[in-house]
Amino acid sequence: MSSQATVDAQATMNVTLKDNESTYQIDSYYSNDESYNTIMTIVLILNKYYLWIILAIGLPGNISTIFTISRMRSLGSFSLYVVLLAIADSAALVLKVTIYQLLNDQVYLTTEGCRILLFLATFFASYANWILVLMAVERLVAVKFPLKIQRYLGYKKSIMWNVIVGVSLAVMYTPILLMYDFEITNIGCYIHKEPIYLIVYLKWVNICLLAFIPFILIALFNVLILGIIRQSFKERNLLTNTSSSTDMSTLRQTMLMLFTSTLVFVILMFPACALTVAESYWQEEIHTRGFVLKYLFSQISYILVDSTHALNFYLYFLSARKFRKQFNELWTCKQTSVQRANLALKFQYGFQRLSLRTSTSNRQTAI
Repeated sequence: MSSQATVDAQATMNVTLKDNESTYQIDSYYSNDESYNTIMTIVLILNKYYLWIILAIGLPGNISTIFTISRMRSLGSFSLYVVLLAIADSAALVLKVTIYQLLNDQVYLTTEGCRILLFLATFFASYANWILVLMAVERLVAVKFPLKIQRYLGYKKSIMWNVIVGVSLAVMYTPILLMYDFEITNIGCYIHKEPIYLIVYLKWVNICLLAFIPFILIALFNVLILGIIRQSFKERNLLTNTSSSTDMSTLRQTMLMLFTSTLVFVILMFPACALTVAESYWQEEIHTRGFVLKYLFSQISYILVDSTHALNFYLYFLSARKFRKQFNELWTCKQTSVQRANLALKFQYGFQRLSLRTSTSNRQTAI
């Protein structure tokens, strides 16, 4: 595949951030500036391999999440979010790799194929981040109104909210099904140049739904959660004038988990948000070093955004003791041995009861 086709494929892959009619389209990446060619070569190498690396890291973790949660005894609304998050992350990664590889292999996708694949990849990428928002909302309600959590966010209502969010995202991304065409000459999915207002709409709606709004809401909700937790422990300490080591340990673990998850999400999403805002002010001439550096920064922001679909499993669930224990039992076959031991005990108990009944019956008959 030509260098231009590779660049176009990457632009198409990242439709969730910007359209591929932006200034990143170039006729040739070769220039008289040696540093220009070196940086562009690095960009093309990242473009070629990074999605496969992220898929190799994220897909096994997401599949492990689904299997681990499905084997847990108690399945509530939080477990529902966990499974949906793993499914959405996996779908986003698989679809992105599929689109890139098909274009890389110069497969004839047709216009309908381009539109459907891009729509699904964009939808699942955003939906995964909004599941994180819903999880943050549930934690906030659980901390603020612990006695009303089932009333506001029970299992059935959690399903309802997930459906509402999913349908809303699908409706807002509908223009993707109308704006993209497959071009045979360059083997790529290209957005219409007209109407211009739909191009602007897709660009800003995508970046807002994918990054800006989830970024702000997750950060805000976690700050509120931390504030409520700290205030509740202060009030408890004033009333009891004591603070058990168990409570302090729980507080530290909760605050560390919330802080880590929020910080990582903020770090990974911030470059994409900043680059989108700065794009209007950061103009560079094509075939210049500044232009290729801007393209490199754009590529790095894509890598960070796509990495969120691979790290959620490790950040949210391996830190939880119950999940980690269940995960270890699942993949080390410890659960099987435990189940066998329990089954043996049941048979032994049943045999003892049967022997007791038999001996009693014999004594009564003898009498």
